[in-house]
Amino acid sequence: MIRLMGAVLIIAGCGGLGLCAAARLEGRVRDLGELAAGLDTLRRELGWRLSPLPDGLYAAGRALRGPAADFFTRCAQRAGASDGQPFQEVWRAELDAAPLRLKPEDRALLERLGPVLGRYDGGSQRQALEEGAAGLRALQGAAADERSRLGRVYGVLGITAGLFAAIVLF
Repeated sequence: MIRLMGAVLIIAGCGGLGLCAAARLEGRVRDLGELAAGLDTLRRELGWRLSPLPDGLYAAGRALRGPAADFFTRCAQRAGASDGQPFQEVWRAELDAAPLRLKPEDRALLERLGPVLGRYDGGSQRQALEEGAAGLRALQGAAADERSRLGRVYGVLGITAGLFAAIVLF
């Protein structure tokens, strides 16, 4: 009986690892979508309403939920503080600190926005944010394809690895 329970726990544990890997893929798709929506909100605020950068970032944070909302809100707080730090450094630091599930190419696309935001006229910022949101949506589509292709594979591999381990150990 104890052996059976051990085998079930091994299979469940390995299956859980596979499902966690699939959940990371889903999280990346969700985070990319939220960031793209946040950039759209920021584009509207900066380009059309001509809001100051901290106000636009706060609006983007309020329009979202999850880690992306926290990212925009923390950027707004630090941009509003008068510590003299360039916004590009604030953007990069908050991007590094945020618990977003992003790949290096996702982060690189977002990092390119830091030098533009708050430095140029509304039209230039609006264009950069539009291109950034379009790039994030393209990456989101690729991530969704990867999730649908690899998500089930990770789950099946986890359970199969658990079965194999249970057979070898018992």
